[in-house]
Amino acid sequence: MHVLRRNKLACYLFVVPAFLIFTYFIFGSVLMTIYYSMTKWKGLGSPEWRGLDNYTKLFQIEDFQMVMRNNLMGLVIALIIQLSLGLIFAYLIYRTVRGMRIFRSLSFLPVVMSGATVGLIFFLLFDGNLGPVNNVLKAMGLESWTRNWLSDGNTIFYVVLTPMIYQFIGMYILILLAGMQGIPEEIIESAQIDGANSFRIFQNVVVPSQADIILMCAVMITSGSFKAFEHSWVMTGGYSMRGAFLGVYMYTSTFQSSNFGRGSALAIVILLCSLAFTLILQRIAKYYEY
Repeated sequence: MHVLRRNKLACYLFVVPAFLIFTYFIFGSVLMTIYYSMTKWKGLGSPEWRGLDNYTKLFQIEDFQMVMRNNLMGLVIALIIQLSLGLIFAYLIYRTVRGMRIFRSLSFLPVVMSGATVGLIFFLLFDGNLGPVNNVLKAMGLESWTRNWLSDGNTIFYVVLTPMIYQFIGMYILILLAGMQGIPEEIIESAQIDGANSFRIFQNVVVPSQADIILMCAVMITSGSFKAFEHSWVMTGGYSMRGAFLGVYMYTSTFQSSNFGRGSALAIVILLCSLAFTLILQRIAKYYEY
């Protein structure tokens, strides 16, 4: 018993330093951000206490309203497209007998690339003068469809959103594929014996069995949408809020405008939005369980 207690004490002594460091850098930074979000601070000198003034003014700024709308629209579109395509392609790979590993590797390839690289590729694709997209449209006789995609206020949001959605579909394909591979083969064989085709198996067996994994993917998409930065920054440089998201607006407010109070308030808004939408998704999932 004495030896067991000594071993437990030794374990605690090893764990406590890491726990304290983790607590300081995670919770300490959050608390400091909350404090700075209630001040007026240019990064130098002493912060001037303003209370909730940064938050109340934030919701009155037109640029903030625009990027918040972009984030919410982008989240809805990403949930629909990434989950739908993730499920469909994961099921197709799951039912593939030959070449499964090749398709699995190819689907994950964009995920390992940096967001800046993917954003740069799509920036070059949609370049108004030399971009392949406009050249293909001209070659097809659709010159009236060509435009400067990243300057047109009607298209810039969707152009910026495209690489954000495209890059991470492969990650959700692999996560959902791993879940599908855990389905007992006997269930699939029983459904086939009962006359179910591939679509019925997908609809009535595969999708219901992946409910928890789909929820996890939805939470990951939600947090990723509110943290979006690289693609929008590389493609727009932060000059157009029509194609920007909360992360870009936070960066420009903090480091270009030197308004650290507003930037900290934006960071807290991003955190609260991520938590709120995660809780909403969990509530929806629990509702459908009953």
